[in-house]
Amino acid sequence: MLIKRKNKTLGQSMVEFALMLPVLMLIIMGLFEFGRMFQVWMTLQYSAEAAARFASTGQQWVDPAVDRWDSARLAAVKAAAQDNATTLDIKPSAGVFESGYFQVFVYASDPPIPTPGVPTPILNQYPGGPNARVIVDVVYNDPLITPLFTLFGQYVTLKGHSEMIVERFRFPGYGTPAGTLPPTILPTPTSTNTPTPTKTPVPTDTPVPTPYP
Repeated sequence: MLIKRKNKTLGQSMVEFALMLPVLMLIIMGLFEFGRMFQVWMTLQYSAEAAARFASTGQQWVDPAVDRWDSARLAAVKAAAQDNATTLDIKPSAGVFESGYFQVFVYASDPPIPTPGVPTPILNQYPGGPNARVIVDVVYNDPLITPLFTLFGQYVTLKGHSEMIVERFRFPGYGTPAGTLPPTILPTPTSTNTPTPTKTPVPTDTPVPTPYP
């Protein structure tokens, strides 16, 4: 009788464990994927900030008379973003809807006006002129590695974003003024105390000598 009751309790525990195991595995794999995706997003955010910081310094700029869209500087900004995302599994040949896709988008608040016959970058991307606001977006299709989650999709699209103000990098005074500074208030000089003149001593009467008798 005791053996039957023990076997019954053991069998019940095995059934309960079998029912809870899929839920437990789902939670563990979900935590693993979430932690890994959070690390990837942090890398993308750092990549976007590094590229925006590079764009704000105005390095590798070209005279607008030669290249209105500053293509060399735009390429350098995108390269700075990719250089800071080397830990990602980037596939250069991947399409927009494929895992491993990586792309950097650079926009500014002062893009040149498109001119017919002059080639423009894709989506009118521009690294920004002096005193402009530059925006860098880094997009990456992060491939899922947990077999259970791959049933719902092969990747998750993550994005890093950063905005900065471009310095006045070409020469002093170039570009739209950043703003009017308040007038400098100089302290009003206070008058010093005028020294009080000392009183002139009043001469005393000179005694008249008396004649001898």
